[in-house]
Amino acid sequence: MSKRHSGFTLIELLVVIAIIAVLIGLILPAVQAAREAARRAQCTNNLKQLGLAIANYESANDCLPIAVVYAVNGVSGMPGAICTSPFGANCQNTPWFVLMLPYLEQAPLFNSFNASIGIEGPALIGYVINSTVMTSRIASFQCPSDNIQSFSFAALSKATGGSVPAYPWMTSKGNYGVNWGNLDFGQGVLSPVLTRNLFVQSPFGIATTGLSPITIRYASFTDGTSNTHVAAELLQGAADDLRGTIWDCHAGAGSYMTRFAPNGYQDLLPIWLSLSNPGALAGISGALALDNYDNIGTVGGPSRPGSSPPNPGSLCDSQPAQMLGCNDQANDSGSYAGTRSRHPGGVE
Repeated sequence: MSKRHSGFTLIELLVVIAIIAVLIGLILPAVQAAREAARRAQCTNNLKQLGLAIANYESANDCLPIAVVYAVNGVSGMPGAICTSPFGANCQNTPWFVLMLPYLEQAPLFNSFNASIGIEGPALIGYVINSTVMTSRIASFQCPSDNIQSFSFAALSKATGGSVPAYPWMTSKGNYGVNWGNLDFGQGVLSPVLTRNLFVQSPFGIATTGLSPITIRYASFTDGTSNTHVAAELLQGAADDLRGTIWDCHAGAGSYMTRFAPNGYQDLLPIWLSLSNPGALAGISGALALDNYDNIGTVGGPSRPGSSPPNPGSLCDSQPAQMLGCNDQANDSGSYAGTRSRHPGGVE
């Protein structure tokens, strides 16, 4: 008589598998939530470090970092006024972010930056001279909840019709920008439609003369520093999308506007104007046709809905499913973008 071996029956095995599957289903969301909490904590810490760096800059220089260095006196070929034509106007266009490097423990990187040329410079030579700096990825400017991207010079060259060479390197991106106010990149000074009387003062932007960036001190924050946001999160767009390119101060790259609520696409500007100045709303109604997404400036193209891949001349790769929907804005000064993040609980 043979000895019978004990073991699991098929039904018992299926029950065990089912129990394990249920346990995994219960544990996995908790693990994912814990990981996202850690990522969010890192993003929050990055913003705190940026806030401290801006405070240290203000203390040392008696003002916040200026939004953008347009030109340096005495440098041949660089006009003194704001450069309204990007990519080839012989302007520096060095953003606020570069000025912050020494205060973000990046003094060696800042010292290697050629400040007499800037990001662009005469004949766009800055893209070559300062390429080492622009291709460096700053860890404290990366939010781990987002996808790390770079900006392609090949895509920029295509958008500009070859005006910008298709350099083989790519510039790094980041996830933090500064508050550019409630209107658009032109802040009612350079905009062909919006006027300065509609502008609510922001920490960064353009002087009323249109000839220089504004200089702001914490003492001028009428609502106090605790009630004024200076910087917030942005998302990094695809390699052919300008958004997240921190070496540029334009909308969605190194700055954001408060026309959209965080992670939102409802334009708050017409709502505000309908309550405060209905006459002004009637005057700009034609400029609000494409205000359902970020408006990213084009290089000679018309205003139109964005696409993926981008339309000819566009620096906007519209991906609504990735929270990166956008439209092409023909007038660069009329561009605007909101603050965005991938945190379940909203933007930091």
